[in-house]
Amino acid sequence: MFAALVAATLTGLATGLGAVPFLFIRELPRRAYDGILGLGAGLMLAAATLGLLRESLAEVRTAAGDLDGGRLFLVVGGFVVGVAVAAAMDRLIPHRHASGHHQHLGHPPGHDHHDRQGPAPEPGRGYAIIGALTIHRVPEGLAIGAGFAAVEHARLGLLLAIAVGLQNACEGIVMAAPLRRGGVPAGRSTLLITLTGLATPLAAVVGNALGNRTAPTMPFILALAAGTLIYVTSNEIIPESHSHGYEGTASSGVVAGFLLTMVMGAILP
Repeated sequence: MFAALVAATLTGLATGLGAVPFLFIRELPRRAYDGILGLGAGLMLAAATLGLLRESLAEVRTAAGDLDGGRLFLVVGGFVVGVAVAAAMDRLIPHRHASGHHQHLGHPPGHDHHDRQGPAPEPGRGYAIIGALTIHRVPEGLAIGAGFAAVEHARLGLLLAIAVGLQNACEGIVMAAPLRRGGVPAGRSTLLITLTGLATPLAAVVGNALGNRTAPTMPFILALAAGTLIYVTSNEIIPESHSHGYEGTASSGVVAGFLLTMVMGAILP
């Protein structure tokens, strides 16, 4: 539990690192913004698939090569529940989606009230983005906590902590840019963005406790965490990175983030 809490705390606070450059600058080129966001998306997708789902499916076949239907059911069920939980959070917690994203709370598809009203003013848009990205801290923390409970030496937890920490730093940049453009003081924006990371260790405690106390259902918990991460990435991060006309740069970032996580997974003992 202690290792998971420390790792998750550092991972959450990494969000504030992304805001540090804006103590010295005020603008970030839009292409760079989208590339960084794409990098974060790639890190999240790889952590979910190469880490969480891979571990949850590790023993889906017995030593004799037979399919363990019960374990497969737990994995599929956990993934579906994770997606459902993330979708419910998206629906029920008011926040601002990416430009062109039509699933706004209380507004049916084809009636994007943000588009009709035009771009949200700065720093209002910055605060809205902070609200949206702060929601990500919960599934990230659950994933890290479950990862440290999953295997001996907590290799999976460490991989998730590093990947998500890098992704959080990317999101810190994304949150800081509109605040600084809107004239929010650098110190205030950095502090606010850093505080958003406190949700990560709280969620990690829950994920670790669930994993340690319900070991037979660990495949379910790991798959649940993977489902939430994948849904959040596809529903929030990728649409935002592709909403400004630099889709190629954003996609390159996704590939780079995925490859980086692959390499980290191979290097970690």
